Amino acid sequence: MDALWLLGNPGRCFRVPDQQIIIDRQGQLSSNAVTFEQTLATADEFANLCSQVDIVILVAGAAPLDPLWLSTIPPQLPKLGFLADNSHPEARVQLTMAGVDGYVSCAMNQADFAVVLHKIHEDKLAINSLQEELKNFSAIAFTAMSSASEMGTVAVFAEKVQVVMDLHRLAQLLLTCLKDLRLEGVIQFIFDEDITLFPADVSISYQRLLHSARESDARIVSQGRFLLFSFDHIQLLITDAPYLDAERYGRLRDVLAHLVSIAEARAKTLKVNTLLKIQQDNTRMVMMLLEMASRDNRNSVKDIMTGLSDSLRVMATGLDLNMGQEAELLGLSERALNSLEGLQEATSAVEEHFRSLLQQLDTVSSLLQSKEDVQPNTVENDSRVELF
Repeated sequence: MDALWLLGNPGRCFRVPDQQIIIDRQGQLSSNAVTFEQTLATADEFANLCSQVDIVILVAGAAPLDPLWLSTIPPQLPKLGFLADNSHPEARVQLTMAGVDGYVSCAMNQADFAVVLHKIHEDKLAINSLQEELKNFSAIAFTAMSSASEMGTVAVFAEKVQVVMDLHRLAQLLLTCLKDLRLEGVIQFIFDEDITLFPADVSISYQRLLHSARESDARIVSQGRFLLFSFDHIQLLITDAPYLDAERYGRLRDVLAHLVSIAEARAKTLKVNTLLKIQQDNTRMVMMLLEMASRDNRNSVKDIMTGLSDSLRVMATGLDLNMGQEAELLGLSERALNSLEGLQEATSAVEEHFRSLLQQLDTVSSLLQSKEDVQPNTVENDSRVELF
């Protein structure tokens, strides 16, 4: 085990192997200490030498140690305080301030010194290992808490998005989630040739990025602080992604992918709902026109057929016809009236079918209405999530 001995001003360093003691009981350097001395001119050279040894021994002698050299000792390296009979009080205070891991004195024999040196070295390595494990566990716990909070934001968004009934409200909800994640972004909705941006005052450069995303087949594109998600009907551009924090950057990619996927599904549903309502209004208008035309035609046919039947009856009774001819005319009149009744029944059945279709469309329309439509003044709860 190599030990680096540091003495006070003027600073002298000795690299001593095999747990040897180079200070005698009077606090003076032993005769063989000169063979271990290292010639160092700067604190950087001393720091470089510290990285090559197993332990540093700080000697509280007749003069204080150099504070600059003390500050360059790595904190994970074991430090042993060596007290001599002529130790300066200020040098003893320096050892305490430096945080040494143990003390020995010049009165200790060689065997005990070797045992103490080995013990302090092992204890320091164990402490360093525990500190590293604690640091890793703390990082894991922080990552788990951050992930849970971020996924909680996704869960709240998935719940609130179910009652959204227009793209503007959907974009506001998505921007609120980005704010909870400490991000800024731009949202673009595309349906056929209809393009809607949120916020509306987007710079030309951002619009070009969104346009290029629409033309590309890539689903997720990351470049520095820009993070772009492109789906069939929605594009999300993040303008301040934490690209310097690789761990958080990776988590946010996954979280944002979930958010955009949910928003994409809701946007398509809203578009289908809008088209269904338009189709419902168009169908109702067509049904009204058909009903009016059918009523007019039915009344006209009824008047014509009734007049024709009456004329045939008059002719049958007023003309000089034999019984066979009269019966033939009366039968013709009766068949005309029966045909008219059959036509009216068929028309009524068709009208009843279309009325049923309109009723079903009205039922679907009522199902599409949300709580926001019924209670527009309801105060929305805060979407922020604090799980920890």
